[in-house]
Amino acid sequence: MNITQLKLFRDIARELSFVKVAQQNHITQPAVSVHIKKLEEVLGKKLFRRTPHNTQLTADGEVILDDVKEILRLCEGLKIRSSYSQGILEGNIRIAAIHSVGMYEIGDFLSSFMKLFPRVHIHLEYRRADEIYRLLGKEVIDIGVVAYPEKRTNIKSTSCGEDVLVLITHPEHKLARRKSILLKHVHNQAFIAFESGIPTREAIDGVFAENKIIVDNRMSNDNIFTLKKAVEAGIGISIVPSNSVNEEVQKGSLVRLPIRDIKLTRPIALLQRKKHKPNKPLEIFIHHLLDFNSQRS
Repeated sequence: MNITQLKLFRDIARELSFVKVAQQNHITQPAVSVHIKKLEEVLGKKLFRRTPHNTQLTADGEVILDDVKEILRLCEGLKIRSSYSQGILEGNIRIAAIHSVGMYEIGDFLSSFMKLFPRVHIHLEYRRADEIYRLLGKEVIDIGVVAYPEKRTNIKSTSCGEDVLVLITHPEHKLARRKSILLKHVHNQAFIAFESGIPTREAIDGVFAENKIIVDNRMSNDNIFTLKKAVEAGIGISIVPSNSVNEEVQKGSLVRLPIRDIKLTRPIALLQRKKHKPNKPLEIFIHHLLDFNSQRS
């Protein structure tokens, strides 16, 4: 039995896929199978049930999973503490963020953090909020960043500031000549919306309903980049986080207009698993991220 075998066992228990775990660990799928077979031989237990289309933990696999996670956590912690005692911070941090935050809110922070701690490897992926909660619960990621955080039993939410939402238009749109708008100016306009089910879409729809605003939804998408491109193409107007259009406003492909008669903001939150003590790289990362956002607000 060795650390590689335990790590592969943990990863397969999480992903339920030998192929995916092989790709993640940069080894072949047969090599993964050999490692697991040797682990099963040492333990004298079958750990997985495999069919051509499915992989599941056995009852014996379920029994040892928590112990394996704890062993790997302690081993990782030992290596991290040893390096940290020599003034070196190293380790891995897995983050998932919604598109509009990951792409436009924390990019500058990540750049500065990685310059300070070049031996900390950060894996960042963009996901929908519901997927981020799922990945966090499965321990696929260490932290998540979402808008409009939900209360979940096993997840801790920490405020990470808020976004101001603004109207964006094509430069030749009739509203583009204004310096700001009233919410009523959105009424009956062709509109590009976030996809249904996305918290930002639900919040904007709620504001529209409360103020009896009706829009002509021409298109919806869960990707902020695609949404902006539709507005640049003149398909409609939209309401988005202000920071997400800095580049387009600067080059003149979009016009950004504040909505002056209503405060339209969305809260941003950092998500962590409850009862889970972060290792030193993650602890320092979270501290720096919250400090970075407090200085911006």
